[in-house]
Amino acid sequence: MGNKFVSQISVYTQQQTRWVPRSSDMNGGGEQGGELVMLTYGEEALFNALVITDTTAHQSLAVANDNPEGVPYDQVYAVYKTALVTSTLNQAVALQPIWSRDRATWYSFGTATNVIAYGGTGPAQTGIIALSTPSQYLPYVGLIATCATAPTSGALNGWLERLG
Repeated sequence: MGNKFVSQISVYTQQQTRWVPRSSDMNGGGEQGGELVMLTYGEEALFNALVITDTTAHQSLAVANDNPEGVPYDQVYAVYKTALVTSTLNQAVALQPIWSRDRATWYSFGTATNVIAYGGTGPAQTGIIALSTPSQYLPYVGLIATCATAPTSGALNGWLERLG
C-alpha cells in the first residue's frame, strides 16, 4: 500500500484523508502493515466556550447529519459521527446525545457520558461520545449538557467529528 496507493486515489480523496501510522504489531505490521487510511470530513462546533453557571439543561448547536456542500454522497459519511468534548468546568457535566428529524423536536438516545470536574491545573477534562453507528441514521444530532451542581468557573467546548 503506502505511497503506491496514494497515486491511485483522487485529489479530492487525498485532501480528505488523514494518514495514521500503523504500529508494527497490528495486523501483521512490518512490510504488510503499511499505513491506515481514515477519511475525515471535517468537524462542526457543538459547544463553543459555553459557560455554565446553573443546573439547567443546555442544548448544543444542532448539526445536520449530511454531506457538506459539494461533497459527493457517501453513506459512510452519514453514519460515523463522534462528539469530542473538553471541559474546564469546576463541576462534573453529563452529556446526553440527542437527535431530531426536523430540528424542532429532539429525542435523547443512548446513555449520558459524564465528564469529571476540572481540577484547575493541567489539560482540560475530556469526553468522547459516539453519536451514530452503521445501523442507524439520525438526520440531526447534538448534545445536552447538564451539571448536578452549578459550576462557578470554566467552560465547555465540543465538536462533531465526521469520520469515514
